Amino acid sequence: MKKIFPVLLTAALILGACKKEDATKDYGFAKVYIPQATVTGIDNSYPIPLGPFGQNSKYTCSYDAASGKLDIAVGVIRSGYFAVQKGYSVSLGISADLTAAKVAETGGVALPAAVCTIPGTITVPDGESGASVKVSVDLKALAAQSATFKDAEGYKKLVLGLAISNLQGPSDYSLADSNTSVAIILDLGSEYWTDDVRALFPLE
Repeated sequence: MKKIFPVLLTAALILGACKKEDATKDYGFAKVYIPQATVTGIDNSYPIPLGPFGQNSKYTCSYDAASGKLDIAVGVIRSGYFAVQKGYSVSLGISADLTAAKVAETGGVALPAAVCTIPGTITVPDGESGASVKVSVDLKALAAQSATFKDAEGYKKLVLGLAISNLQGPSDYSLADSNTSVAIILDLGSEYWTDDVRALFPLE
C-alpha cells in the first residue's frame, strides 16, 4: 500500500505537466473553409430558411420588416488548434459556375445580383478561429420581380453561389480542399417563413 501512493502521485504530476504543456502546442492543419457549406451534410447547399425561421437567427438569417432586408450569415472558420491564433482574411464573391450548377440541379433560377449586397471581405481578428458577415437580400425589391420565378406550381428556388479566395494571413494557413464555396438556396415557398415575409410572397 505504501508503494501505491507514491506511484499515483507521480502519475498525477506527469499528467498535470502534460496538460499544461499540451495547451501551448499546435495541433492539426490551418485550413480555412465556409462552415455553412456543411450544414446539410450532403453537399455545399445552404437552405434558407434552415428550419423554423428565427430559431437560429444569429447563425443563419434574420429579417427586418422595416427595411425589407433578409440578412444571411456566411462565414469562414480555420481548422486545427493553435495556441496563438493569428488573424486572417479572405475575399468573398459570387461564383457563377456554382450558381449555374445548382440552378440546373434544383430547377430553380439565379437570385438576381441586383437585390443582393455581398461584403467583399471576411476578416478574422487575432485570437479568433472564424468570423461571419451578412449577405443581404432586399426582399421588397425581390417581391416586385416575383413573376420571373413563380409559376403555377409555386415559387422556384433562388440560387446564389458564393466562394472564398485570396487568403491573406500566416504562411501556414491555406484554403481547404473542399467547402470553400457555398450555394445559398432561397426557398420562398417554405412553410417556415414568418407572416411579414409571407405577406411579400403569398402562396395563393
